[in-house]
Amino acid sequence: MNRIARSTGLLILAALSVTACSGGDDAASATTATTLAATTTTQRSTTTTTTTTTIAPTTTTTIPDVPRMPLTGEPIADESEIPDRPALVVKLSNFPQSVRPQAGLNSADIVFHEVINDNATRLAAVFQSQGSDPVGPIRSGRAQDINLLLSLNRPLFAWSGGNPAVTRAIEGSDLVNLSAQRTSGYYRRPGRSSPNDLYSSTDVLWGHSPDDAEVPPQVFPYLREGDVLTGEPATEITIKLDGTTSRWVYDPDSQRYYRWQNGTEHTTETDGGVEQVWANNIVVMMADYGVNTFDGNPDAQVLGSNPVVVFTGGTARSGTWLRFAGTDPFGLFDTVEDLNPIGLNPGRTWVEIPRNQPENLEWVA
Repeated sequence: MNRIARSTGLLILAALSVTACSGGDDAASATTATTLAATTTTQRSTTTTTTTTTIAPTTTTTIPDVPRMPLTGEPIADESEIPDRPALVVKLSNFPQSVRPQAGLNSADIVFHEVINDNATRLAAVFQSQGSDPVGPIRSGRAQDINLLLSLNRPLFAWSGGNPAVTRAIEGSDLVNLSAQRTSGYYRRPGRSSPNDLYSSTDVLWGHSPDDAEVPPQVFPYLREGDVLTGEPATEITIKLDGTTSRWVYDPDSQRYYRWQNGTEHTTETDGGVEQVWANNIVVMMADYGVNTFDGNPDAQVLGSNPVVVFTGGTARSGTWLRFAGTDPFGLFDTVEDLNPIGLNPGRTWVEIPRNQPENLEWVA
């Protein structure tokens, strides 16, 4: 059983020319457990006499990466294969259990799972490479969504609406506000109870794209052909987000992680049927949660830095996530000193954002 411990004493400066803050893996003897802990070191300057040596320049060749789908990293032959449309974020209910199966989760390129109060979580499903009809149930947004989603380059933001303060925050941001209170194409679905009965389709929502909408950039680093996947074995992952417990189990045959929630299979509607939720990558971004002044709800701090564990291909690789601005991509690095990227396998990614506490993440080989 493995756990990730709270990062302490981590100092981030925009130039990264810091007197370093460093973390490391502490091996737990007699078990397979690994604990990640951050420690602080101080670099002391000394005065020395040095001899200058001139070294002849050398030439190195960097093989360029292949074109990729921006939000899945899937290799493509040419960038013309990327659909000419913006990222579309749809806020989906994840509470109570009766909202399942949601519609469209296995068509989303990325799904963010966030705490919205002490007992409930919500999903932000991001579509670009493919769509879903229907998609839902669609619920309200949160002010914390702004910094979480701005890296998608002015994405469409489909939500049921929110209180006046949150609405002002969304309208004042670069998210394209497709609130159900002001946008056509939403409907109430029979057989569902309000407020978890609001649905739409991604094609209808993309139809509201502004004329200057653009394709999103790549937001995660991906492994290149020939890269060796390193990391400790991890085939079963348990993540706690307050009252919601996610469990992911890796299937080596399909190279997918399958999801359970609060002890039962998490299912989603797809292609007229129902199947278990799956992803190719699970990124667990530990986050400090404050209180958002716009709505008084939990506010995931997704700027700065905290521990991250990337699960891909049945392995766990521990490091640090790093972002200075909401428009920045999600930097996933081994350490803030070395800044070696932690690459994902191409495919669909779930981002789990638990509170930064050691008991909230465990995994076994």
